[in-house]
Formats: sequence, C-alpha cells, structure tokens
Amino acid sequence: MKKKYLKKISIEKIVFFTILALGIFYLYFTYVRFSEDRTKRVLQIAKSIEVTLPKEYLKKLEIKPNDISKPEYQILKNNLKEVIRVNPEARFAYLLTQKNQKVYFIVDSEPENSKDYSPPGQEYTEADITTHQSFKNEKEIITEPSTDRWGTWVSAYIPIKDNITGKTIAVYGMDFDAKSWNRTLLFNLIESIVLIALFLLTALFLFKIIEKNKILNYDIINRRTEEEKLRNALLILKKKNEELDQFAYVISHDLKAPLRAIYSLSEWIQEDLVGATDDVHKNFKLLQGRIVRLENLINGVLEYSRIENSKKASEALDLKKMLIKIVETTVPSEGFEVYIADDFPVIIAEKKLIFKIFSNLITNAVNHNDKAIGKIECTYASLPDFHQFTIKDNGPGIAESYHTKVFGIFQTILARDVQENTGIGLSIVKKIIEGKSGKIYIESEENNGASFIFTLPKNT
Repeated sequence: MKKKYLKKISIEKIVFFTILALGIFYLYFTYVRFSEDRTKRVLQIAKSIEVTLPKEYLKKLEIKPNDISKPEYQILKNNLKEVIRVNPEARFAYLLTQKNQKVYFIVDSEPENSKDYSPPGQEYTEADITTHQSFKNEKEIITEPSTDRWGTWVSAYIPIKDNITGKTIAVYGMDFDAKSWNRTLLFNLIESIVLIALFLLTALFLFKIIEKNKILNYDIINRRTEEEKLRNALLILKKKNEELDQFAYVISHDLKAPLRAIYSLSEWIQEDLVGATDDVHKNFKLLQGRIVRLENLINGVLEYSRIENSKKASEALDLKKMLIKIVETTVPSEGFEVYIADDFPVIIAEKKLIFKIFSNLITNAVNHNDKAIGKIECTYASLPDFHQFTIKDNGPGIAESYHTKVFGIFQTILARDVQENTGIGLSIVKKIIEGKSGKIYIESEENNGASFIFTLPKNT
C-alpha cells in the first residue's frame, strides 16, 4: 500500500511543496533577520549616546525635585532632548536609578510643560522585570514590546557604571514606538510573500509546459508511420500552443490584478499614515518598486513565450531607415554619439521581430553605458549566405565568463537594486535570431566596450 501511495505523488507536487516549505522557512528567516538587525541597530544607537553622557554629573544629583535648579541636571536634560531631536525613531530618552528595589527617574527628555514629563525622584511604578534586570545583570538589554501609561514600546536599557567601583549607578533608556517597529516588519514580510507567490506560480507554469510537452512527445513517438507522426504532431502542437497562449493570458491576468491591488492598497495606507517617519515612507517606496519590478518580469516572460506565435507576413525592410527611427526614439540627444553605416541592406523579413532585435540591442547599449559621451556604432557585413550586423558600444564591457550567461532568461550582470533590469531583453533577441536560423555572440573585454554580432540568413 505504501508503494502504491508513493507512486501517486508526482514530482511536480514534491517540488511544489518543497518550494512552499522553503518559502515558509524564508519568511521565518526574514522575521528573525529583521528582529536581529533592528535590535543591533537600536542597541548601537543607545550605546553610542550613552558613551557621550557626562556621567560625572550624576553623582552631584540628589534624585529629588530640587535637582531641577542644578546646572548638572540642566546639562543632562538638554543632552537627552538633543538625543531625541537627532533620532526621530526614538520617542523618549531618560536616566533611571534604583533604590530599595524601586526605580526612580533621574532626568528625562520631555519638556517640563509636557504631560509626559517625569520630574527627578518620581518613582517609575510600572517598571517591569526587564527594567529591574538591567540594574542586576549589568548588561545591555532590549525588551519585547511592553505597555505602560505612555504607550507600547520597545525599550533599550544601557547600564552606566561607576568608573571606580564598577557598579551600576544608573541606567540609560530609550523607548521606540512598537507600532512602527511592527509596521516595518510587516512590509518586509509582504515583500517576501510576493516573491514566494511568484516562485510558486512560475513553478506551476513550468510544470504545465513540461506536462504538455511530455504528452506531445509520447504521441509522436508512438505513431506507426512518419506521415501519421507528422500529421498528429502538428495537430497536437497547434492545440497545445493555443492552450499555452490561453494559460499565459490567464496567468498574466491573475497575477497582475492582485499586484495592482497591492500597489494601490500600499498607496492608500501611505496616505492614511499621519506623522509617519521617513523610514516608513521609504519602506512603502521599496514595496511599490518591488511590485513594479514583478509586473515587468511577468510582462517579459509573456513576451518571451509569445515570440514564436507572433510571426507575421514578411515585407521589404529598409534597415538604414529603421535604425534611424530606433535611434531617434531610444537614444538621448545629449551624451551619446551614434554612427550608422551607409551599406545597410533592404531585407525581406517580419518588421516587428527585426525591429525588436535592433531596438533591444541599442537600448541595452544606452542603459549600460558608463562614459561621459556614449558611443554606439551600427555596422553591416555581407557574408556568402548571411547578413552580419554589429552593434558596438564603448560601455563598461562584459567579462568573458558572462558572454553566454547574459542571453539566459532573468540573467543580469548587475544586481537589480543597482540597475533596474528584467534580464529578459537579450533572451528575446537570441530567441528571435535562432528562430530564424541565425546566431548571436559577443566580442568584449571587461571595461573595454562590447560588440553584439548577429547573423540572419539571406534566403528566408
């Protein structure tokens, strides 16, 4: 029974659930990494500020209301106010002391006329176990979100020790809004969920293609005669292509609709956030950028999958005029010099596909150029059976190890956070050229420009 049950579990399901499990692990990893990074950053801020406090003034305070009149108190008070001013993520900064197992305020960052002001000597009656531990353990502590009369906070406690005795004489504390903390974590998790969803949907899409190809290959192999093989293969292929086109359209629609909804929802949330920090707005922009990137990737995949079905009637194409038009629409008028040779021929081919080849290669030369004056050269050579075209630039060049990789789908040399790029354009170019029995390759050295050279047969 176990063997029969195992046979029913397809490799697609195994891979799907493996990706799902990895996705859940990635979400957990994102949560842990965020918590650890945020904790380290908060403690670094608090420790760096604690070092600058004039600790010698603490010994001159009596921890009573009359401390307000002392210059040492005012110096510490102004110091804490400045801390809050230059650290907008923090809400309160304060110094605490402990006497007879009770915690008292020495000085805080609030103005005297504030409803949240705590005068020197006021008991902190809501001090929890973690607050008391900061005096006993003599180690830096960052708390889990906890609530007191002022709100819900994530607090950092840094012990201040006597230089002579080494004992803790006070604790420096900073409070950070727990809602902002959780909101930032939520944005990180949403981004991770969107990426995991993309991987799962892509896996399903690929499995559908693999499954349909298996059926097609099985039918072809088992036909009795070559005539029957050819006839049935063509019929099945036509049907499968129609199904794949329909499937691609459905996937596109089902993916884009929720993506756009998420984008709009993020804008509404951002508009409703009153008094949000710059980091919150920055995280929203990052989330919206990732959504746009995902939509561009979907569009690229769909365009790549439809290349073979987008063929139209061939016509006479004046390549010289076509290149001039492409340059006018894609190359900036300033900062670039473009040379187009006069011997470009008139060829018979599908206008849309040839336009896409030249447009993608010239756009690629523009987007990756790092020189003050970018130079692009378009040249032609007539071979016995092929037209040979070269698009050359003076950009950063491409290392030899990437000459083949750059034509792979989703392959980019630079990270997408450095330069936005779907990594599909060159894949489309290669697919079109090879679909016409041509070839494309690169001649380049790193930091020394690049030449994209491709051929198309003269007899189409």
